Amino acid sequence: MIVQIKRSEKFISFFICSLFFMACSSQEKNVGQNDVITPRVSLTVAIDDELPGYFVFGGENYGYEYDLLKAYADARGLELNIVPYGSSAERVRQLQNGEVDFVSSFDAELSESDKMHAVPICNTSFVLLTSKSRAKEARKMPHFNLAEFIGDGKVLISSGFKHAAAYGMLLDSLAAAEIYVTSQNSFEMIEELSDKRYDYLICEMSEAQLGCAMTRNVEQIYTFAEPVGLSVIVSQCDSLLKRDFETWLNKYRCGEEYALLNYLYFEKGIVRQMIGYGKTALKSGGISMFDELFKKVCEKEGYDWRLVSAIAYSESRFNPFLVSQRGAKGLMQIMPGVARQFDVEGDVMDPENNVLLALKILGKIENSLEFSPDATEMDRLKIVLACYNGGIGHVVDARNLARKYGADPDSWEDVANYLTKKSDPEYAHDEVVKNGRFIGRQTLAFVNNVVERYSLYCRNVAR
Repeated sequence: MIVQIKRSEKFISFFICSLFFMACSSQEKNVGQNDVITPRVSLTVAIDDELPGYFVFGGENYGYEYDLLKAYADARGLELNIVPYGSSAERVRQLQNGEVDFVSSFDAELSESDKMHAVPICNTSFVLLTSKSRAKEARKMPHFNLAEFIGDGKVLISSGFKHAAAYGMLLDSLAAAEIYVTSQNSFEMIEELSDKRYDYLICEMSEAQLGCAMTRNVEQIYTFAEPVGLSVIVSQCDSLLKRDFETWLNKYRCGEEYALLNYLYFEKGIVRQMIGYGKTALKSGGISMFDELFKKVCEKEGYDWRLVSAIAYSESRFNPFLVSQRGAKGLMQIMPGVARQFDVEGDVMDPENNVLLALKILGKIENSLEFSPDATEMDRLKIVLACYNGGIGHVVDARNLARKYGADPDSWEDVANYLTKKSDPEYAHDEVVKNGRFIGRQTLAFVNNVVERYSLYCRNVAR
């Protein structure tokens, strides 16, 4: 939502309501030497949309704070779960009930009670972006004056900037400007700036760097001097969690991984990483530049477009011009002869034809495997994916071996085991094997990668 700031509001002070943190019990547990952190399998963090330390790009999680917390979770063998922030009252309730372990917060929002349970994470800065033509004008000014330069322009402001002291001073100085505040993600805002719906944009620096690299005609021209601090408030439901996190963080800050994290987000390393991963064409808030195509074709064929996107990523990294050494082509790596089997006319390299053929293949595989009614949905999916990547013949051989030796031909774990064993001549020459020897490591990795990425897309991108 975008809210326009009216002139009269510039003379009204901006108040941040204090949040009152409630303990998990009326008496706080005494921490002794034998106390241990409560056993857990995941670390749950509530993050507000306004916070700049977390964003989704290309269906994946990024951000300074996200990567730091992910490093902590990985170090403790935990899965990191990001959940919506909710209202202030909701935040208090989540912490009190132990529904979340950490709540991310701007330092400016911390109450005195919050500060007792908060751990500082980082400081960041906000920057001003504009078109390259206006940036060129700014460089010609002998003495750059922000208010004079913006004048009566239209300024879009990330709502996170409201937590900086410069916000109030900026409102006071821009008497003639039209000012709009929004909670949109930075990439959507940068696209709007590029489309000339606004003249200027204020957003967080690392997201601005990435957005400028991915969007034409946008440039950073000014950095606000005052840093904005971010912290996490730790739930008291686990008496040792805060101490453990602080101990880990102090050690982590002395290592190379921490230095790399700072380079990544505060020295334009994130831009180089994205370009290195081939993600310059990705769409913020979605998965790839082919989202609408995937949605359209998958709706007709009855598939989840996020699953097909996960397959396309693993097959081609969304490169529609890729041709493999075996001759497989396009987004979904389709062999040319497949088009004749399904009477699909047109160029196999055409993205729409390519995706349609992939879905026809998946449908044919599913219909031919004859799963039992007891087969789980995940086992079915993994076996179908193995057929798509490694060939249905080899997977049928593995299911026949599983059946012969008392395993479950509808269990991916058992089928994967016998796919691997097909590299052994003893099994490759078994009477139930019709398609010879098979080295299955690549196919097993493909299945695992697609399923993991599909799960990630389901968490981050709406269907």
